[in-house]
Amino acid sequence: MGETREFDVRQRRVLLIGPAVPPYGGIAIQGKLMHDLMRAEGIEARYLASNLPFPKGFRFLDRLRGVRPFFRSAYFCTQLWNLLRDAEVVHIFACSWLYFYVIVCPSLLLSRLRGKRVILNYRGGLADDFLRRAAWCLRPFFRMADVVTAPSRFLVNVIGRRIGIPVEVVPNIVNFDRFVYRERNPLAPRMIVTRHLLKLYDIESVIRAFGHVQRRFPEASLLVVGTGDQESFLRSLVRTLGLRNVEFLGYVPQAQLPALYDRCDILLNGSRADNFPGSLVEGAAAGLVVVSTNAGGIPYIFEHEKSALLVEPGDWQSLGAAVLRVLDEPGLARRIERAALENCRRYSWQNIRPLLYGFYGFDRPRAAAAPEHAKRPSAALGQVPQ
Repeated sequence: MGETREFDVRQRRVLLIGPAVPPYGGIAIQGKLMHDLMRAEGIEARYLASNLPFPKGFRFLDRLRGVRPFFRSAYFCTQLWNLLRDAEVVHIFACSWLYFYVIVCPSLLLSRLRGKRVILNYRGGLADDFLRRAAWCLRPFFRMADVVTAPSRFLVNVIGRRIGIPVEVVPNIVNFDRFVYRERNPLAPRMIVTRHLLKLYDIESVIRAFGHVQRRFPEASLLVVGTGDQESFLRSLVRTLGLRNVEFLGYVPQAQLPALYDRCDILLNGSRADNFPGSLVEGAAAGLVVVSTNAGGIPYIFEHEKSALLVEPGDWQSLGAAVLRVLDEPGLARRIERAALENCRRYSWQNIRPLLYGFYGFDRPRAAAAPEHAKRPSAALGQVPQ
């Protein structure tokens, strides 16, 4: 993936739509990174947060949990309609279930009404179940997009099978300025997991696998980064198993993750469903050895025994045994570490940029300039919230 075309990007106008942190999540991280990289190149990129706060005077709507998403969708649409006046390209970050109906569908409709070029970037580890259930009503919305993209071949296959449209692969971007490689030699039993503390990501299996390792290596340590409704259960599990050196760090801003990776040697992941987990690629870019389940799109990114060790979801015994294997076989660990780093280089901005800009149409002559409109500055809309 090398840049072979010239792109006219100065003063191009792109509107990115997706969630913003908080809460912490892969889409929000990718959205902020893409926004910042584009603006650094002179693109007039704006980010409309799908979870933008209600204006003062309407904050009481946050307490109406059952209907809050629909009120937020209505407010979102008013902001979107105004921002669409100045956009040339609309890039919609899409995931499954209610979010698709209250954010993605209106975004596609309104962008089409405004005559904009639309890129639908779909991502979600549970995509197959969602699209299987609702393909009949989702298909027209997918077809509204000029280009549909997904981060991995896994999702390309799922969307193609369920929706029946062509899909282009645009992988997640890895920020190599932030995640800097360091060789681990010798490899130590210092582990980290960076996922939401939800059943979907099966942190329970990670903790049980860590316990298996700690029986061999009493000094082993585990950093648990993330929040979620399983936190109390997982803390209790650590106490019940009598594990030591386990730290629950809660939410950690993306800018602080490299320092945590630098404290560790092995990245653990126990997810039961997944798409393109950015944390695994970032960890590999920093030199961590990846030991993970082979859920969803993970085998499309990492190859077992070549760039990671992969096991079946839910099999914590095998997850723990894989950690012991890389600790016992330093030659294997070095090969995996170096192959994963080389693989990660495919996800640099230098390689992703020509794909993305090509789909935006930035390699074609500009359309007639749109009339200038007064800008309405807003911290929630003009940039990705920090």
